[in-house]
Amino acid sequence: MNTLNRSLWIILALGLCGGAAAFGQVPDAPLVDFPYSGNRTAVWVVAQLHILFAAFILGAPIFAVVAEWLGYKNNDPKYDRLAKEVIKVTVILYSMTALTGGLFIFVLLGTYPDFSTWLIKHFFLVFAVIYPLLFILETIILYTYFYSWDSMKGAKKGRHIALGILLNIVGTVTLFVIDGPTSFMNTPAKAAGDLSLVEFIQTASLWDKMANFSWMPLNLHRLVGNVTFGGFIAGLIAAYMFMGSKTDEERAYYDWMGFVGNMIGVGALLLLPFMGYLLAYELCDYDASICPYMMADQLSMFFEMQGAMVGLIFLASNYYIWLSLKRIQGVEQVRISGFVAVVVLLMPAIMGFTWKMFPPPEWQSLIVLVIIVVLPMILAKVPGLKNFTVSAFTMIKVGFLMIVVADAIWMTPHGFVPTQGLATEEVELPSWASELALMPAKNAAAFTLVFLTVVNYLLYNRAIKRGTIVWGKIDFASQFVLIFLAFSAIWTMGLMGAVRSLTRKYYHVYNLVPDFTPEAFTPTLAYSAWWITGVTIVFYAVVSFAILVTLRAGSPKPATSLASSVPVEAK
Repeated sequence: MNTLNRSLWIILALGLCGGAAAFGQVPDAPLVDFPYSGNRTAVWVVAQLHILFAAFILGAPIFAVVAEWLGYKNNDPKYDRLAKEVIKVTVILYSMTALTGGLFIFVLLGTYPDFSTWLIKHFFLVFAVIYPLLFILETIILYTYFYSWDSMKGAKKGRHIALGILLNIVGTVTLFVIDGPTSFMNTPAKAAGDLSLVEFIQTASLWDKMANFSWMPLNLHRLVGNVTFGGFIAGLIAAYMFMGSKTDEERAYYDWMGFVGNMIGVGALLLLPFMGYLLAYELCDYDASICPYMMADQLSMFFEMQGAMVGLIFLASNYYIWLSLKRIQGVEQVRISGFVAVVVLLMPAIMGFTWKMFPPPEWQSLIVLVIIVVLPMILAKVPGLKNFTVSAFTMIKVGFLMIVVADAIWMTPHGFVPTQGLATEEVELPSWASELALMPAKNAAAFTLVFLTVVNYLLYNRAIKRGTIVWGKIDFASQFVLIFLAFSAIWTMGLMGAVRSLTRKYYHVYNLVPDFTPEAFTPTLAYSAWWITGVTIVFYAVVSFAILVTLRAGSPKPATSLASSVPVEAK
């Protein structure tokens, strides 16, 4: 019996050794070469799609909860309807966020297995525990929030709004958590003491890696960008539904919804340039070589395109205000101090010179800024000067002109070459125009865009308070403006996402994990623009399909108190 047992153990051991030997002889898996696009572009495209869907499901609930609260506070059912329709589309697109996220992980692991393993090990708690739990919790709260909408009315409405606030808190925390590894790739924590960066990262805590230079600026930039995104997508929903509306009541409601979506989108957009400046400042503070690489070297043309897109977005939003003013009865009587128009015309020159002499945050620059903003209000009350006014339409025309001027300043380059290494006197700006290429002029142009848009919205608010508005009678071209704004916002998000990633140069993690593959190069703007356009079209098509299937094919819409058959007092 003992002999039999020994024989069985010997056979089993030989079998295991043979299996191990056979397993050891299995060749390594072949290197993956993603067809058509290559590995890096494939990862970029899938990641960008995932980020766009994630941006929508994070930004749209913020927009919806604010709208629901306004409806509850003012006892206005149209706000509640707006919030529910936005959340209905969000629920449909939530699954696309999860699907594209899973696809991204598979593509990343397949194309860059070594780097993926390295990153997951350094952020194991984030990827394996914290982020999945937050995502599951957000999913539960989102579906509870949506499906309890009709059952939590009346006295329970406050609890439903509190549930929506909880949803946004969890969503924001989820964003902050996943931004840790993302920002770490751009600005890994700097080494302490005599340790090298490689040695420090091996011993650094998870918090040291998360709380890096660009983490909080990236959080703020994405949070504001998501709210902007949610507002413009709400405008897109309104445009589609307005175009397909069969009754005056439906057109009136979706006209109003488009106005609210555009107002929220543009309102958040006013903060976005400052969040972008903060992120760029932290990147440059981390490594000064990043700044010229972005602004004056390999990525300079990307910023030229960014300037063009931001200018078009501001121009389109002000054109929407123009079309909105035209439907207000009595708007011809609405006027504004002519000194405001003068300040808008002179602001790029005044603030450009001021910020050159006294760079912010020096107190002299802030004083001049306050004076130039407050002075028109003071002069407008001086006897003999208060009659110096211009009409609302004249102010909008001045705005169109200055948006073009400000965008031209924003886009003025140091030289007409792709990199500073090729710059010569023949291709640089003449001395008299060189000031336009400096940061004080760029900052003045950006502030002019923001100040002008605020003025136009204040003017519009004055018009709707003094006149009467017929909802639903807006020029049909306005719906194409809303569609354009949504498309432009999506495209610009893709462009600036590429810029942020490309600042890593030929590293997976800047100055820490190099990329030795043949694809470790900075692509041209033309190459990037084609892929950004493709990603934008795919995302746009999916969102459009979700809107049409969810709302157009849904049940009849509930009646609202907003009608367009007669002029109503603007609210």
